[in-house]
Amino acid sequence: MKSYYIRSREGFADYLSVLRETDEGYMVRIYRDLDGYEEILDEYMSTELFDSCVRTGYLTEMEENKAVAIA
Repeated sequence: MKSYYIRSREGFADYLSVLRETDEGYMVRIYRDLDGYEEILDEYMSTELFDSCVRTGYLTEMEENKAVAIA
């Protein structure tokens, strides 16, 4: 499972993990820290949207040993 930093406002640590790949896109889990309040969202992203986010730098792949695992 790959994880990506999400470009967000200064001081925020948002990231996304790919849970599963389908023929049309990806099931992802988004982790957001909102001033100490943690929000976790499971969403679907089309392949086109995901590729566009990576290409434009909105998503940046994490090094494997730096990914955070939440049960």
